[in-house]
Amino acid sequence: MTDSSFNAEKFNPNRHALPPVSLTDKFEADDVVIGAVGSKPQLIGLPESVDGIKAEVIADFFAKQGISSGVGKITSLTLHNLRLLAIGLGDDVDVSPEQLRRAAGSAVRAIGSASYANPRKVAISLDAVSPEQIQAVVEGALLAANKFAKISGEPVKQQIGEILVVTAKTDANNEAIERAEKTSSAVCVARDWTNLPPNLMGPPEFASQVSGYMKDVKVDVEILDEKALAKQGFGGILAVGGGSDRPPRLVRASYNPRGAKKHLVLIGKGITFDSGGYNLKPAGSMITMKNDMSGAADVMAAIHAIAELGLNVQVTAYGAMAESLVSGRAYRPSDVMTMHDGTTVENGNSDAEGRIVLADAISRANQDKPDLIIDVATLTGACVSALGDRVSGLFASSDEVADQVLDAAEISGEQFWQLPITDHLRAEIKKSEVADLLSSGSRIGGLIYSAAFLEHFVADGGNWAHMDVAGPAWSDSAYSYIPKESTGTSVRTLIAVAQQMAN
Repeated sequence: MTDSSFNAEKFNPNRHALPPVSLTDKFEADDVVIGAVGSKPQLIGLPESVDGIKAEVIADFFAKQGISSGVGKITSLTLHNLRLLAIGLGDDVDVSPEQLRRAAGSAVRAIGSASYANPRKVAISLDAVSPEQIQAVVEGALLAANKFAKISGEPVKQQIGEILVVTAKTDANNEAIERAEKTSSAVCVARDWTNLPPNLMGPPEFASQVSGYMKDVKVDVEILDEKALAKQGFGGILAVGGGSDRPPRLVRASYNPRGAKKHLVLIGKGITFDSGGYNLKPAGSMITMKNDMSGAADVMAAIHAIAELGLNVQVTAYGAMAESLVSGRAYRPSDVMTMHDGTTVENGNSDAEGRIVLADAISRANQDKPDLIIDVATLTGACVSALGDRVSGLFASSDEVADQVLDAAEISGEQFWQLPITDHLRAEIKKSEVADLLSSGSRIGGLIYSAAFLEHFVADGGNWAHMDVAGPAWSDSAYSYIPKESTGTSVRTLIAVAQQMAN
């Protein structure tokens, strides 16, 4: 049953508002975050004096406590009404933007985990001087400050009231803050959508959410319901969503700024709940399956941020949305589906549903004649087994495309690892006895098989990348700027790719 009080059109996906951020040259705050770096820890960002106490005296106090430069380690010191927190940045004195992002996140998470009578004003002084460094600090702080607001009658208590970044006040630095705020907001929206319980977030509700979210930016939204999907031949999406009382949707969001010379297409898997269908998942695996829509949440949040930032690149985002359940209408193993491009596919496993909905969306995206297609999906458990829960898998149509995505990922601080698609497994997907393709084969090489299947639907000569984010999209515990449950991974990389193409 759905909650009749839930209104998807009016629901604010980012209910936990992010604290305001500004630049400062002062240390007027409740908490001041400084850094500790080097094998013989040195303090960075320390003010010349605090309440009349000189920096060298403060450094001596920290040294006596056994200050640590271990990544994320915090040493604190209270002076009158001000608390100084020295956050470890590691032994290497050449600190990267991602180290700053993680340090700011760890410090803000530590501050926000306590209970206060009033929200805290936090000043971050980590010697961030370039716009890239400042953007990283702000992103880490905001992403750590964000928490999913429980579905409850209890009001949300804000623990972090304001964030100050101690650095020079310049136009370039203010623009870095703006980029960080819009990027972080998009990540948090993707998290919130995915964290909503599946009884409140089926495909129709998700589509309605996207439509409402795009009203404040120049993004046009088209929603194909089950009738339109049937008329236009989206046999894969209809098959996967056929077992649910809440029918599937394909959402197409378009951002087309004047003068744009490049066209980027983003495609996200939007399975609002994945039971595994007739290849039913075990109970322990099913509890997190509201997260199976995170790819679609990521691409829709990303296009919103791209439009907000005014990037001069055409972007089209597709959300392939369905709920995979068991009923008399659900598709079965060995069923044959006719996909959007006319390809027939034998269903090898109803729990390999993600590639089915993505294939239909890729086929439709080919008609847009984009310069690059990127699909994002929590696609395979095999990717988690191969790369763990903090690194995403990346497949690409060429090394040049892979390098483009990997460069964007490095800028954003997200981790991807390129994997191959082999000719052997390209041949394996064609071994159905009754259809053109078989959707899944043996467990051996299953990760590559899934990518080979998707690759088949990309137009000849098309540039394409597939992100399998099954591991990093969900976290069982909070750390640095990563929360427990949905993480919003890939949003920052997608925005960075768009920025590359705009330039």
